[in-house]
Amino acid sequence: MFGIIILFAIVFIISFANYWWGVFKSKEEKDSIEKFVKKFEIISDEKEYKKLLQDSNIPIESLVLLADAYGKSGDYEKSINIYLVALKRVKGKDKKEYILSSLGKTYFKAGFLRRGADIFLESLRLHPRNEESLKYLTVVYERLKEYDKAIEVLDALEELGAAVKRQKLYIECLQVSEDSKISNTKKQEKLREISKKEKFLQRKYFEFMQQNRLDITKELDDFDFKNFTDLLWFSDAKWLDLSHFSKQIPRQIAMAKGLIDYEEVKDGIFAFNVLGALRKEGSIKAELSFHYMCSECKNVYPLYFYRCPNCLSIGNAKIQSSIVKVNDEKNIPFL
Repeated sequence: MFGIIILFAIVFIISFANYWWGVFKSKEEKDSIEKFVKKFEIISDEKEYKKLLQDSNIPIESLVLLADAYGKSGDYEKSINIYLVALKRVKGKDKKEYILSSLGKTYFKAGFLRRGADIFLESLRLHPRNEESLKYLTVVYERLKEYDKAIEVLDALEELGAAVKRQKLYIECLQVSEDSKISNTKKQEKLREISKKEKFLQRKYFEFMQQNRLDITKELDDFDFKNFTDLLWFSDAKWLDLSHFSKQIPRQIAMAKGLIDYEEVKDGIFAFNVLGALRKEGSIKAELSFHYMCSECKNVYPLYFYRCPNCLSIGNAKIQSSIVKVNDEKNIPFL
């Protein structure tokens, strides 16, 4: 009996010791992890943060990678600060040019266009044949509406062998459209002339005619309707009567809108065909939705663009239409 009691006591003592040893080891491991993590925590104090970046032991390559990571995550302020620190420390001409170009792109993405222009110009001062800086500088001047400067930069790109014809025509379109000194009649003539040289700019001409309610019916037969199917769909019937057109796409749109009787079309735009057939069957609980894909980078946007917001390519917007269910709910104002 005494032996059994001793055995149970030993088992109890061992179990008790194991329990507390486990608790001790768990606490020790937790403290160790906390100390390890603290080594990698970002210092919140801005002065200490800048002092850390200026540490000469940190390689320039690491600073550039860190700045790039912040830029991709949308933290442009930190990205710019790091690039500026790296710029002070860098010595090689090629590395300095690369950092300037990267810094200029970060200012551009952050919306600081004027600062971006200054940075790109500094980059070009070091290396006048820097095509990337020239391309971004063109877009910066375009967005600042300094079109003459944009044309000058495009001339420089053309000297380097870049294809800039489409961009020059697009900027010329913008110049004409926004020039208050030119009459609407003169604008119409110039925009018509430009649209004949580049199909994607036919949309610009159509937008101008639509905005000013000018007759475009006789001219549309020579147009590529795929460039503005969305504008045709939303056009006012009092300004543009699609039922009078013989071309396939305008007739498809007219059928989809119920302006003319539906006829089966083998080719053409699928969404318009389906919507026309639905209207024929008496179903009108559907409508069209449009989105726009860049054929260069494949990004999709809800609004039309002449220059892709992502890859900055020009004239690559592809209009895509889809059928959506009509929302029967009515918006009731609360006030």
